[in-house]
Amino acid sequence: MKRPWMLLLAIVLSAGLIGGCATANSISSARAQLEKAKKAGAEETAPYEFYAAEAYLKKAVHEAEEGSPKQDVDLFLSKSLEHSKKALDSVGGAK
Repeated sequence: MKRPWMLLLAIVLSAGLIGGCATANSISSARAQLEKAKKAGAEETAPYEFYAAEAYLKKAVHEAEEGSPKQDVDLFLSKSLEHSKKALDSVGGAK
């Protein structure tokens, strides 16, 4: 009886770790995109898009730290990436 529970626990923990790594990679990617926009000068030339991307990224990080569902975190990350791309496009940095 003890063995099936141990197997189930191992599977659940593995799935959680894999999901956590994917979220961490997504957050890292969004941070890199925001930093790219900042270096391109988007903070001054496209402030709305830049600060919206930054705010969505902060919200995604907060939600991930609070243990919110992955789809909630992914929604904020996609919004952050979308605004970072718009900021880069406005300064010509996405060429």
